[in-house]
Amino acid sequence: MNWTLGFIGAGVMAEVMIAGILDEGVLDPSQVVASDRRSQRTDELSAQYGIRTTLDNKEVAAAADVLVLAVKPQTLAPILRELKGQIPAETTVLSIVAGARMDALRRGLAHDKVVRTMPNLPCRIRQGMTVWAAPEDASSADLERIKSILCVMGAELQVHDESHVDRATAVNGTGPAIVAAFVKAMLEAATYIGEPRSVAHETVLATLMGTAQMIRQSSQDGVHVAELIDEVTSPGGTTSRALQILKQGRFSACLTEAIDAAHQRTVKLGEALETSLQEESS
Repeated sequence: MNWTLGFIGAGVMAEVMIAGILDEGVLDPSQVVASDRRSQRTDELSAQYGIRTTLDNKEVAAAADVLVLAVKPQTLAPILRELKGQIPAETTVLSIVAGARMDALRRGLAHDKVVRTMPNLPCRIRQGMTVWAAPEDASSADLERIKSILCVMGAELQVHDESHVDRATAVNGTGPAIVAAFVKAMLEAATYIGEPRSVAHETVLATLMGTAQMIRQSSQDGVHVAELIDEVTSPGGTTSRALQILKQGRFSACLTEAIDAAHQRTVKLGEALETSLQEESS
């Protein structure tokens, strides 16, 4: 493939993408360029992966056929100001910035070709899920390039309503931390009743991973997750008692409220960027 992939911001997720792209042979190191405000970070990436690095964001923007915005939401506005009008018309901008809507990015960059994505933490081990949205007029070549980038991190799912990316930020993006918090609580519960830590670690993780695989396989056969719960819940049994305690503690309602809070925060981040851009233009 004769194209160049550029990164504005060289944090963890950018490195995950770079490593995957190179390991899978999608691009050669000479076809990848990244910028970061920290020279120590650019030196690390250059030494480890052999890619081109720079402290100049504009240099990356000028060189890239696909330009990844991989910065924190709070630092996005000044980046947009710096790059406004500096990106070649044929370049596709791929944003992984939480909450940043495509319209805001288009206005902030004065650039039309913008794709919005939301990867999640398991992308680190290439077992992630990235939900993404692209403009309706995106070319097949552009879409194939985007898929080739995202697939190196795990699964990808294109949605045609951008609002689903906001929802994915809450479910897909926040979900790994929520699952990790659940695992931590399970480990603490196991040791509370006297299970050795080493045993608890193995049994909790095996239970989590096995159940997830069973749910996936069963759903492909048209079996709802509620049916699996019923199968293991005997009247008056141990599972029945455990589930009753979870209901008393508002387990399901609390989880819904947590996901909703993450969704609302995502929307607020987008609104803050919109406000910042409007203030600059007024």
